[in-house]
Amino acid sequence: EPKGDVYRVLGAAKFGDPLTLPAPFDLTIDTSEFPEA
Repeated sequence: EPKGDVYRVLGAAKFGDPLTLPAPFDLTIDTSEFPEA
């Protein structure tokens, strides 16, 4: 989402689902490996 001169992307995923981060990171986080609270 644009804010001033910065462009931000807001993403969400359910616990246990993969969360993909866009460039410049270009990686997917496997949230199923996170410890349960």
